[in-house]
Amino acid sequence: MDMNKISLFAILLCLSTLTWAQEAVVSSGNYHKNTSGSISWGLGESVIQTFVAGENIITQGFQQTRLTITSVEEIPGLDFTIIAYPNPAHDFVNLKIEKDDFTDFRYELFDQNGRILKQGFFESNPIIIPFNDRSAGIYFIRVISSNKELKTFKILKQ
Repeated sequence: MDMNKISLFAILLCLSTLTWAQEAVVSSGNYHKNTSGSISWGLGESVIQTFVAGENIITQGFQQTRLTITSVEEIPGLDFTIIAYPNPAHDFVNLKIEKDDFTDFRYELFDQNGRILKQGFFESNPIIIPFNDRSAGIYFIRVISSNKELKTFKILKQ
């Protein structure tokens, strides 16, 4: 082969691999969509590589998501709802129990190391838990009634 044919072959080979750069080669997978949302999955990725640029992370071979878990634990079968908002938080978090009688309820705010930072009783509904004096990070709020843990929230302080 002469040099021109070898160069042409190398260029075509590089171009053909670039067209496949955004595809995932999997042994199985599927995608479903309805009015509530969508779900997709893949099985058997053979190549995995992670790239990081600032706050952006992409891992070849894994589907990426911005899903944030906010409820860590909840007792099943409660006949009322407990909510914490806004999340992520800046200056405060509202903690609300959607029930008429909330007098026996209390809360605990703790950090990632399990240290209790603040605790108190529900004197109003919702109660406001200040976060303006907290540094950025992840915190947990546990709601307790009759010495039984009802729900734990994961709160992101920005």
